[in-house]
Amino acid sequence: MMRGNELSKLKELDTNLNQSKPVRINVFTSKSCSFCNEAMDAACKAANNFRKFNFNIEVVETSVEEKPEVIEALNAIALPMIQIGNSRIIGLPSSEDIEQLLHQSVLVG
Repeated sequence: MMRGNELSKLKELDTNLNQSKPVRINVFTSKSCSFCNEAMDAACKAANNFRKFNFNIEVVETSVEEKPEVIEALNAIALPMIQIGNSRIIGLPSSEDIEQLLHQSVLVG
């Protein structure tokens, strides 16, 4: 059974997680990429799974046609590319792959 102090620490952690900046899933795509739509779907699915636990997650799609300088700045070698914090997945990820990066970013820091 939890003591009052432990319960208040859990409530404080939950409040801090909900008020913090959202964790951003950056999805870099191209109109000519046949896998980019699937990568967006996987990112949205992973984000929705995390939102069930009250984590503040946002998915941001960046088209390299609209921002070609992104490819060079990020030294991207292929698309789709998913970036969460400093971690990346290049190629078509599963939602589980993205969730693993989210775990690292949210829970480990």
